[in-house]
Amino acid sequence: MKEYFKYANGYVNIKDEFFFLTNSGNWSEILELKEKSSKSNFKTNKIYLNYFFVIVLITVGIYDVLKDFKNKSFPFGVVLIGLGILAFLKRQKGNTFKIPFSKIIKINLSGSSISIAFFNKNGFEDLVEIVNIESKGYRFLEQIKLQFNI
Repeated sequence: MKEYFKYANGYVNIKDEFFFLTNSGNWSEILELKEKSSKSNFKTNKIYLNYFFVIVLITVGIYDVLKDFKNKSFPFGVVLIGLGILAFLKRQKGNTFKIPFSKIIKINLSGSSISIAFFNKNGFEDLVEIVNIESKGYRFLEQIKLQFNI
């Protein structure tokens, strides 16, 4: 079994006995993924701190440009650059780890979102919410829920 589908912040890849949450959906990316643990969350938070710092610097720079702008027309190029940065950061916000089917406790399907309760690498119960999932992925996860009696 090999399947993938899109959700709000990335992709879900499913192969053999694992769920893989990735940013790009690229199958070569799943080879490096590890199970979710407290260390994986720290790495993600550190990356977001760097992105936040860059966004603050860009915002201050834009404000400085607009404050001294003499002919009072709005530079739409700045808006387009800002929207491009936001689109990029939306994809980078996604989770990147794998979940073995054997560690899944429960799958809740509601609307276009899915929540998966599972045991993480450290053996603690964890929860991941996958929102705005494609209809193809929703149907596929319904089948997996029935197949594994989760």
